[in-house]
Amino acid sequence: MTSPKKDSEKPEEDINKAFFFPDLDEIHNSKVLPEEVRILELNAAPYPDGKRVRINLETTPFLERPHLDMVILDPSGAEAATASIIEPMSWRQEFTVHLRTEWQPGDYKVMMRLFYPPRDEEDPKLFRLDIPVESTDVKELAFKIEKSTE
Repeated sequence: MTSPKKDSEKPEEDINKAFFFPDLDEIHNSKVLPEEVRILELNAAPYPDGKRVRINLETTPFLERPHLDMVILDPSGAEAATASIIEPMSWRQEFTVHLRTEWQPGDYKVMMRLFYPPRDEEDPKLFRLDIPVESTDVKELAFKIEKSTE
């Protein structure tokens, strides 16, 4: 019979986590404060149909989960896709974005913004969405969509 887990035990001291996640200590020690979180890598790979784009994103390991806003502009400069990621669980993200504009070959641009909204002073669990928010980091990337194969 196993003894019940004590409330005072830290998750890092759990022998099961140490076995399955041997680099857990390194991960916990490398997490940074919100003002130090940055976008490390941003990649965009269009699907052959020209209607979807796979986005790969990596940020600095964070202590507090950030917010991310993404915009894709088509060759004419029109907004082709947007996405907001609120408090991602991991600092590595991979997702597919569907383009809303008509397919057109050419140079597209993806812009990713990482930020922390200010907390409401009255209730720290609430965020106000009607005030401007300063970006912690912004990254842009150009990519090309060629003629569709479908």
